[in-house]
Amino acid sequence: MVRHEGKFVGHLDFINAISGRPNYFESDYPGRRQSLNIWNLPSASGLHVANYLLSFGIRTKIINNIDSDWDLFEEAYRSSGGNIPVGISSTFFLTFKEIGRICKRLKKLDPDMEIIVGGAFANSYIINGSPADLAEPMRKYGIKHMLHAFNSEFDLRDLLLARGKGGGFDEVKNLCTLERGSFSAGPVQWNTPLLDDCPALWDQLDAPFLNRTVQIRTASGCPFSCAFCSYPTTAGGWKTLAGDKVRMHLDAVKRIGGIDRIIFIDDTFNVPPHRFKALLKIFQEYDFEWFSFLRVQYVDEEIVRAMKDSGCKGVYLGVESANDTVLENMNKKARRADFRRGIELLNKYDINSLSAFVLGFPGETDETIRDNMDFIENCGVQFYSLKEFYYMEHTDIHNRREEFGLTGMGANWKHNTMSSEDAGRIKLEMFQSIKNACFVDPDTSLWYMAYLYDQGYDFREIRQLQEGINTIMKRQLAGDFGDNDDVIASLKRLHENRSPGRVQVINRPELVSSVFGP
Repeated sequence: MVRHEGKFVGHLDFINAISGRPNYFESDYPGRRQSLNIWNLPSASGLHVANYLLSFGIRTKIINNIDSDWDLFEEAYRSSGGNIPVGISSTFFLTFKEIGRICKRLKKLDPDMEIIVGGAFANSYIINGSPADLAEPMRKYGIKHMLHAFNSEFDLRDLLLARGKGGGFDEVKNLCTLERGSFSAGPVQWNTPLLDDCPALWDQLDAPFLNRTVQIRTASGCPFSCAFCSYPTTAGGWKTLAGDKVRMHLDAVKRIGGIDRIIFIDDTFNVPPHRFKALLKIFQEYDFEWFSFLRVQYVDEEIVRAMKDSGCKGVYLGVESANDTVLENMNKKARRADFRRGIELLNKYDINSLSAFVLGFPGETDETIRDNMDFIENCGVQFYSLKEFYYMEHTDIHNRREEFGLTGMGANWKHNTMSSEDAGRIKLEMFQSIKNACFVDPDTSLWYMAYLYDQGYDFREIRQLQEGINTIMKRQLAGDFGDNDDVIASLKRLHENRSPGRVQVINRPELVSSVFGP
């Protein structure tokens, strides 16, 4: 955050302030939808589930950002008569605190509201426990149903169909229910990721399309086993969508009108390379621009050229470390030279990239940190992010903890060569020292850039904006909380000399009358 006009604001609200847009948190709901806010970018989870449910005759009203769209939610809920379930996706939550905030607000509107919670957090909460562990928070927050499978679309379908028939929920898999004070847990079953069976009904959804971008996945899981990552454990395998099915989804998105940018959220989008080449040929049939994650060690000149020709505007590179010993400890299946070669190719074809680094992984030392610094400064990195190692039990490094003297958990840890406190200090020192690349907040990273691009900023302007913000943060970290008039004046001139993007809400009035079902 930066201190501006007597208060701390996030980066997008700082841009709101200098560009004449309303401050997000000080605006009414229509104003919030016109302000810059990363969560106004339509997420993938609601659209994905709505696609699937619609094939069973179940219509949904998607509320993308409850803090921007509360008035739309309240209007839709009241118009339904209140006799509908309300689902909360827990994809981005790390604790029950935020779920509790939303539940409290929902219950204030209707104390009898039937709340369903599912998604990644619900799954992670029991991964080292049991469904019974959900009973206490469900009682505390007034949640009627929790679906705890990692892939819970099937279970949500069965829950809603059983509810529609007025029957019980005993046969619904991976479901915990709290009814009349009594807690029950149904059978536990692994669900294969939903890909091939998900229909392409994008153009039939009543969805919150803001401006020009949607998010899609063409694969689930990950074929790699990076030692710091829990995804191989929770996702349970890797599954890809065939090229003809990808084309069906692109055709459906194209029929919406006004959507011409896509973020592919696959963790390993370009693996295996032969599949990626086939997808790039498909993309060349469309006018979409796109962003994705990229395993940059698997690209060559032919692939990068095809990426450029098919509309690629930016990629997220999980570099993690530029030291070969740390990369080996991470089981990254890549070396520093691979990353350097890949970034050089991306730069040659003018494809924007963000290189993400993890600081403090077991084996990290002052020497390996210097390797990271040198790589960011001298190897063509455009944008970068820094984040401390986060220690989780359901990761491979936990099984090797004695080898590295690794203790603690989560954000608080130490091992033979570094502690979380050391990593936090090093992160700030690196940020204040690096000059040749542009820092971006690791919690929003690629999405921050794709969202600003969606809102009409080109990448030259995005870099100018973020470098100005970084200059202010560096001054303030050094204790200078002056007005920063020189930086602000420069950024205001940037806005005065451009044609700003405008949020375009794509209304679908033909669908609103039949939102709720079956």
